[in-house]
Amino acid sequence: MAKPKPNLAGAFDGLTMPEPARAPSRARRVASAQEATETVLVGANLPPRYARNLAMLHAETGKSKKELLQEALDMFFVSKGGAGLKL
Repeated sequence: MAKPKPNLAGAFDGLTMPEPARAPSRARRVASAQEATETVLVGANLPPRYARNLAMLHAETGKSKKELLQEALDMFFVSKGGAGLKL
């Protein structure tokens, strides 16, 4: 004989629904848009070994991957005769 199925009709009784998250204010949206214009994406599709080595450096130095890439690009620009970043 099959076991009777449990009655789950009241399983959610007494639970309250959390308030929905509010949308960011207009001032915050404007600030986010301004922050977004201060940076640009610089990327490339590289072999996986670059990602592994970058992750290893991140783990060894504690610097973020972004900081490591910025440092590498600065060194590259200087090696090619530039004086670093030009603002």
